[in-house]
Amino acid sequence: MIQSTFTAELHCHYGRIGVVETPIWVHPTLSLDVDGWLCTEHHLRGTSSFKPIRFEFAFVEKGKNRIYYKIKCVTSWEYKDARLAKNGNGWLGLYGTHVLGRLLDLPHDLFSQSRNKWKIELLQPWDGDVASAEHIDFHLRDLQGHRVSVVPYRHVSNKDSDNLRLWFLNAGDKQGEVLTLQLRNIELKH
Repeated sequence: MIQSTFTAELHCHYGRIGVVETPIWVHPTLSLDVDGWLCTEHHLRGTSSFKPIRFEFAFVEKGKNRIYYKIKCVTSWEYKDARLAKNGNGWLGLYGTHVLGRLLDLPHDLFSQSRNKWKIELLQPWDGDVASAEHIDFHLRDLQGHRVSVVPYRHVSNKDSDNLRLWFLNAGDKQGEVLTLQLRNIELKH
């Protein structure tokens, strides 16, 4: 994969990868629980909660079978410069968002830079030409080797009518569908 810093959209067979951003007046408890988590366009289509985003892939190093990047969001004020990370349950999200999140996240960035790395595993040979990179399938893995998957999540609130089954991206031990990803609209950073 590309051995320099670039920005791109992430896509899979469920469409574009984005972030959950639920207006608080639409669903107050959902917005508090899952805003900032990654999802697919397909799984939140027709709702006001899906926000498409672009990612920056900052090249770190090339390993034997993987290429390592630090990944962050470069779209919209709320998520700009928020880093891709996972919580203790493996749910992928954008961390260090909004004003308070950026202030609270600063110590994390200073002391745990290595935890912010992600691995790209190419699933087919690539000729190294940036123009053909959009046609290359890959898996995104965390440092423990978990592949990014789409996994069901049950949101439970105090009202039975608010129990929702949603699908979010996960890199952990939860059972789900491993996503084959592609880059779109790649722009090299100079």
